[in-house]
Amino acid sequence: MSETKEVRLKIFANLLKMLRYLSKILLGLFLILLVLVISVVKLVDRSPYEEQAFYQEMDQRLDSLNSHFSVPIDTVTLQVGWSEVNITPSTNLPLAGYGARDPKTMEGVLDSSFIRAVVYQLDARKLAMIFSDLLVIHPELRNAVFESLPSGWQRHEIYFTATHTHSGQGAWAPGVVGDLFAGAYDPQQVVILSDKTLEAINKATANLKPGAVQFGELSVDNLVRNRLVKEKGITDPWLKVARLQSDTLVGHIAVFSAHATCFGADNHLLASDYPGELVRMLNEPFDFGAYAAGAVGSMAVNTNGDSPKEKIEEVASGLNEQVQLLSLIGLDQLPIQQLTSFRLNLPMRDPQVKLTNSLALRPYIFNMSFGEYSNDISVAVLGQAIFIGLPCDFSGELAVPLYEQARALGYQLFITSFNGGYAGYVIKDEWYDLSKYEARTMSWYGPDAGSYLSEVISRLIQIIHENNETNPARR
Repeated sequence: MSETKEVRLKIFANLLKMLRYLSKILLGLFLILLVLVISVVKLVDRSPYEEQAFYQEMDQRLDSLNSHFSVPIDTVTLQVGWSEVNITPSTNLPLAGYGARDPKTMEGVLDSSFIRAVVYQLDARKLAMIFSDLLVIHPELRNAVFESLPSGWQRHEIYFTATHTHSGQGAWAPGVVGDLFAGAYDPQQVVILSDKTLEAINKATANLKPGAVQFGELSVDNLVRNRLVKEKGITDPWLKVARLQSDTLVGHIAVFSAHATCFGADNHLLASDYPGELVRMLNEPFDFGAYAAGAVGSMAVNTNGDSPKEKIEEVASGLNEQVQLLSLIGLDQLPIQQLTSFRLNLPMRDPQVKLTNSLALRPYIFNMSFGEYSNDISVAVLGQAIFIGLPCDFSGELAVPLYEQARALGYQLFITSFNGGYAGYVIKDEWYDLSKYEARTMSWYGPDAGSYLSEVISRLIQIIHENNETNPARR
């Protein structure tokens, strides 16, 4: 064999050794990458919710609710009191509402911010409804309030809501997700907001006077649109109103489904959006006003205005006219003989943030980014009115049939959002695979979360009705 041939064979043999070595390295890297991917990504769970352990748990909870209901009282007058506490920050905090807002720091104050409270008391039963000029009530704030409740108050007697302004103060949410939507976390901000909430409860309690509350609704379909699927879907057009009386004073609570997003991500001023303007209008002829975001999922304001100011004026004026109309002619006059409130733990599927329609991040990644918090449903029954507080952006498309069910049974149903937990968006099942923000990024609890929560709420309405029908004191 020639010397040249031997050299070539040696070179070839060395190349083979190198290739085998590189292939082992590449195989090792591939296996490491595969393990990393498997540890981070999973298949989207599409198994029916009825087959899940969390559903069986909820089924048992719903079957054991009768002990929460109070016996109607016809010899005690309802006591009503309210308060308003200013929470406008003295420093330029981050603004909450848009991940795309950059920077998030507020540059001034357009509107003052408030926490408003309405307290009801009927004999030994009481309820405090909290209305905050915030994007949401984050679990950190909820927990801080619960840990410092005034003597005599229990957690189930606190009903949280928010206006859902996307230009409100932030800094109240830890974690990556909190930083994205509410700016850098400041624990002191939670302390301040908790103290202000407790102050509002105490002031409203001190203002309790013999009073009354009446309920009504009007369709305002010209002011809301379906932002998720437009004409393919429906809207929740119902403006829900509670007219309050405390001695000679008169106030109103308004609940509507359209997102408070008249200001966009380019706004850097603290602003209460159209809910704040509506409350200011209600305070002109009356003594008190409060607003709660309704079933805002998939719902946006529908206006002809070009600027935020024009949009806010159009929506607030339109809603104000309807509230005042209802206050004059269209509200139920039934006396309040029952006051019941409870919080129903809401077990759910493990969270899964979708990367594609088939793949999602594993739950522990979500929990590391958002935090591990419990969710529940807030329930308050005031006579023939049912208030359901949810820990999510619940779709108006899902709310409409629930309103119809309640009406058929003789009840006025109020669905409000942001009760102190947060479970993302809950939309109609058929939209779950859309490549849109609400469906792809924010629908965290599976393809049938809409059906699951709708079933739970529907069963709550039926349970409340059956309890009222079978209660001997009602015959």
